[in-house]
Amino acid sequence: MALNYEKFLLFGDSITEFAFNSRMNDDGKDQFTLGAALANAYTRKLDVIQRGFGGYTSRWALKLLPKILEQEKNVAISTIFFGSNDSCQHEHQNVPLPEFKTNNIKLIQMLKSQGVKVVLVGPALYDYDRCHPSNTEEIDQGYIRSNEFYEKYSEAAEEVAKEEGVAFVNLHEAFKRQGDMWPELLCDGLHFTGAGYELMFNELMAAIKEHYPQYLPENVEYKLPNWRLIEPDGSNLDSFL
Repeated sequence: MALNYEKFLLFGDSITEFAFNSRMNDDGKDQFTLGAALANAYTRKLDVIQRGFGGYTSRWALKLLPKILEQEKNVAISTIFFGSNDSCQHEHQNVPLPEFKTNNIKLIQMLKSQGVKVVLVGPALYDYDRCHPSNTEEIDQGYIRSNEFYEKYSEAAEEVAKEEGVAFVNLHEAFKRQGDMWPELLCDGLHFTGAGYELMFNELMAAIKEHYPQYLPENVEYKLPNWRLIEPDGSNLDSFL
């Protein structure tokens, strides 16, 4: 059916949850958003479905994904983006590296079993100096993040992606490539600014181009013909439906 849209699922933690937030900074100005950029790129091609859960880990994601897939049929391609919380050194959130890898393998295999193309995303960078002033209480309680941990979890995610033969977005390296400007990609030391999301969008498109070129926007079928090809009375529209 012409109007039966396949879906692009965004699955992850708070960075995914904020994918449509155009005002990640407090200056009241709209910025680039990952969700809107994807929805625009895939308009009349794929439906973009956002399922982001702030503070969640890959351990909890294992309980969520089956329920999501029960509700969201016809998913064609999906991101999996956890690690920022898994790597946090507090027992409430921390998921040890071996379990983190196992959890991601299980998540990938859930999606693969339904024919979904997977893009695994690793954690980016963390700016303690910017994050600490607004999160003093949590940090004092032991909710400690660091780029050392982020790098280890990013490397673990990349290993899983290679083992499972799925695409990987290495945000850790992509952020580092920005040199001294990388802190500007973060609005609070943890979450992304519009510039951070734009970088992620570009890296995501590059990964899709390399691994799943059939799902590049330009290669996905556009739903229904140009309006100029439709008869004024709509008499030929049924043939396209």
